[in-house]
Amino acid sequence: MKHGVRIVLLAGLTSLGCGAEPPPEEGGVAAAEGGAVVAAAGGGLGAPGAFDAQYIDCDEFAGVGLAPIANVDPRVPDDSTVIEAVPGSAIVVAQAATCEQICVGGEFCREATFAQFGVGVAPPGGAPGSNFYQLVFVTDHPILAARLRLLGVNAVFTPKIEYEITPESELFVSVPRPKSFAFELSGPITLPDPNAPPNPVSTFNYWYGTDAFGNVLQQNVVTGIRFGEGSGVVLTAIGPELQAVLGGTTLTFPFFAAPEVFDRADVSVQTNVF
Repeated sequence: MKHGVRIVLLAGLTSLGCGAEPPPEEGGVAAAEGGAVVAAAGGGLGAPGAFDAQYIDCDEFAGVGLAPIANVDPRVPDDSTVIEAVPGSAIVVAQAATCEQICVGGEFCREATFAQFGVGVAPPGGAPGSNFYQLVFVTDHPILAARLRLLGVNAVFTPKIEYEITPESELFVSVPRPKSFAFELSGPITLPDPNAPPNPVSTFNYWYGTDAFGNVLQQNVVTGIRFGEGSGVVLTAIGPELQAVLGGTTLTFPFFAAPEVFDRADVSVQTNVF
């Protein structure tokens, strides 16, 4: 697991605004949820391979913080370089969103929520936009989860994911599965001004190394994004593996912390990228 240049990716990071069986660790409850993935997907899975998805009319939170690079390195393949933002620390990102519609291949559209946690990396040959190695992806969209899992991505389906903004403008996000990476996000936010002009089109990429499909890329091209302010939001790590990544139970976001709204994200899931 390589790490190198000490780069602060703040400019790129402002562009931050996703199988059929559950992970073995989850046991009975998640096994039932994993069965629901297959049942709900029906004939919609198709053969494993590249596909596209669409996230439409979404509320989102993204936060960028630091974790000890010694904890992160073993979880990132050797062909990607972990970004050492400051000596001894890697950039990590927590993201969650709820969307009026999430579609897979222009079909199977439904209101849905997702969350993910990643590490800032430089992939071989580079890629436009911001790049992160994805440690986990969670959603209540069964076909999206199943299609990603068929590729070998660490994608988890659960209907128990929550994304809430209270009348007092407090954010609360609960990601209870997988248990090893469970976390919550909570804190005061200032919502984006819906009348403000949108920011430029943004691209951010999540990578995941698989055995059967090589390096899988989820490339997100986001349009109509507007930012609020959320520096008071804190991540609470519940799962033991996430605690091991962070070296503790909490993560703050000194580099970037914002509730966001965006009109659309076009997601291209590509296989064997390098």
